[in-house]
Amino acid sequence: MRQGCAPFLFDYRRTSAAGAFREVFHAHLEMEFTYIHEGEGLLIIDGTTYSIEPGALLMFQPFQLHRVQIRAASGFVRSLIMFDPAMLKPYWDSFPALKGFFQTLKQQPGSSRPVRSVAEGDPILALLEQFDDARQHHVSNEIHEEYMFFLLSFLRQFRRIGQAAHEQLSEPLRYRHRAEEAMQWIERHYHEPFRLEQMADELHLSRYHIAHLFKEATGTTILAYVQATRIRHACVLLTRTSLTIPEIGARTGIANPSYFCKVFREAMGTTPHQYRLQVQKP
Repeated sequence: MRQGCAPFLFDYRRTSAAGAFREVFHAHLEMEFTYIHEGEGLLIIDGTTYSIEPGALLMFQPFQLHRVQIRAASGFVRSLIMFDPAMLKPYWDSFPALKGFFQTLKQQPGSSRPVRSVAEGDPILALLEQFDDARQHHVSNEIHEEYMFFLLSFLRQFRRIGQAAHEQLSEPLRYRHRAEEAMQWIERHYHEPFRLEQMADELHLSRYHIAHLFKEATGTTILAYVQATRIRHACVLLTRTSLTIPEIGARTGIANPSYFCKVFREAMGTTPHQYRLQVQKP
């Protein structure tokens, strides 16, 4: 069951039938945690590929570009938590140790592996189930307080998992290294006009070969990934700077303001100006 109040979302055991799950590369302002109950596939995040299977707990930092691919023959059941980190700001004075852990988790690239293995019966899974059962009994004027208590409890359990000596971390799959090289090349050059010939030459592959390898490994085209990377950086600039929208478009490789607004709206469902207003609301 899905329930939330912006900027918080909790969806317990969201289910997609075999072959029905489709996801594009995307990033968002919110912090996200996803637990895999059923389903096997790949997570592609920050140009690196990880194997995922039941028992995997995924973590995505704000504005981290990612995509989950589930094998077509596999059904997909997951529990999802998404929230704006700013929600917790009023509570941190009472939890200084947890605050320090969360700030590192949220802000520093590479500060935490995006895939953690959670054993069946772990208290963090019981917490998810208990919160789902309790939600139907929440009193309307106490809902926000219940959400915050749950988030703080979840983060405390997540810190415990990370500190456990027996933790088994998923290792990146390296057999897709050429596609990873392409994603890392795009991250270095997204602000420039994109030329497939330039990328292929620098990676010592033909245009056809790199396009084929990329689509096979990621399930999307190189151009779609370029656009997703640009939109991710645009969202960061809209949120954290006072640059004008044309300046942001130019800095993210889309010099034509009208085209930048069109591409942004297609990706985010809103204009750059509206997005900035939404994320800057007190």
